[in-house]
Amino acid sequence: MKTMQMGRLRIPATCSAGILLTASLLTGNAMAAVTDDMDGLTRQWLHIEAQERKLVMDWQEQEPVVRQRIDLLKAEKSQLQEILATSNDSQDDVDARRNALLAEQNTLESQQADVTGALSSLVTRINSLYESLPPPLKFNWDKEDAALAGDGGDNPSQILQVALAKLSRLEQFDSKLTVNEDVLTAPDGKEVVVKQLYLGSQLAWFANNDGSVAGSGYPENGQWTWHFDDSVDGEAISRALAVFERRQQPEFIALPLPFTAQNPESGGGR
Repeated sequence: MKTMQMGRLRIPATCSAGILLTASLLTGNAMAAVTDDMDGLTRQWLHIEAQERKLVMDWQEQEPVVRQRIDLLKAEKSQLQEILATSNDSQDDVDARRNALLAEQNTLESQQADVTGALSSLVTRINSLYESLPPPLKFNWDKEDAALAGDGGDNPSQILQVALAKLSRLEQFDSKLTVNEDVLTAPDGKEVVVKQLYLGSQLAWFANNDGSVAGSGYPENGQWTWHFDDSVDGEAISRALAVFERRQQPEFIALPLPFTAQNPESGGGR
């Protein structure tokens, strides 16, 4: 049997051929494995590349839509910001207007309180004159007060109107002669029908039909008072009444002027 000499190791030829065959087989198997691995890697790379191309194509298809959505979102965001800014401005305007209205309301309430106080003082002063007024004028004032008996009793506007109406009636009564018929109680307790001639609201004369009962009236100590006076010329008062009522021709008639009526301060009148 032939031997092969390799260096110092001597291997029989038949063994050498077996080794070479074995090495070749191993090398072939290894190459096959490597080839399989390469094929797998290649297929994997191709799959990845296909996926990449698909992603790129998908992105290229979706990019306009996505960008459009982004643009729409940006526009919507801008609109919302403008709305919020406008809302803030509007809220600021509302707050400013509310504050202005509150300030105006406070001013009006303060003015109303001042007016109410002044009105109350005016009404008190006017009503303080009531007892010193002659009966016909009292009657007219009572009618004005009746207007406040309903829902207008607490209405400042109604109260002011009534107060002004009373002053107007007082002014009218003071600016003219007034005749009135009434029943007075004489000092003896008898009731007498008399006619009264008022010279404004501070002085009046009265007499019965034949002039046998006469006297005068005027404010005294804050009260309207009738005074029967036998010294008063009742016939002169009756003639004055007749002239005023046009029952006789005009003439000059002298009527007595009571001392207290001449000096109302000494008699407690206003």
